Amino acid sequence: MLRSRTRALALASTVLALALAAPAGTAANAAATAPRARAAGGQVTLVFDKNPKNPTYSKLTAYLGKRVVGQWRAGSGTTTNPCQVGKGRSGGWLPNGTYAIPFRTKTHNGKAIKGYAIRLADKKCKGGKGANRDELFIHSRMTVNGASQWRGDRDYKSLGCVKLHPDHIKALFKTLDKYGEARTLKVVA
Repeated sequence: MLRSRTRALALASTVLALALAAPAGTAANAAATAPRARAAGGQVTLVFDKNPKNPTYSKLTAYLGKRVVGQWRAGSGTTTNPCQVGKGRSGGWLPNGTYAIPFRTKTHNGKAIKGYAIRLADKKCKGGKGANRDELFIHSRMTVNGASQWRGDRDYKSLGCVKLHPDHIKALFKTLDKYGEARTLKVVA
């Protein structure tokens, strides 16, 4: 018992010494301060608030507990029909509900989605009785390496995913790096 306490104290002292010795802004410093920020307000939750009058002027908000830590303009689909599965250049926006977030990556290399991407769980529309909506992401228009391919407001349209400007998805990733992973996206209208 005494030996394990001694090891724990030695490890804690080493971590503290490394954090204090690291220059400001380094990964060690960020790692030392990140747990404090996460513990202060609770878990990060993402909320996508759909705008029925203009789906490309919807918004994605990141909350730490009840505090807003980021908010960005976002679009979803080309129509407000949540059961229209994306084909060609059209798709319906996300059905309301809560989506699990399995992972996020900065180097997604899918057929249509590249670069920064947050995967959303599949969901059936109309309370689970309609079309299955799959391959859903929060993403932007980028290359696999995260370079912007944004062409303007028309790029807020999607086949049904939540779409952000490249600068805004990068800001969202920085927010999640700072405050912790979001485990869910809540979609409301």
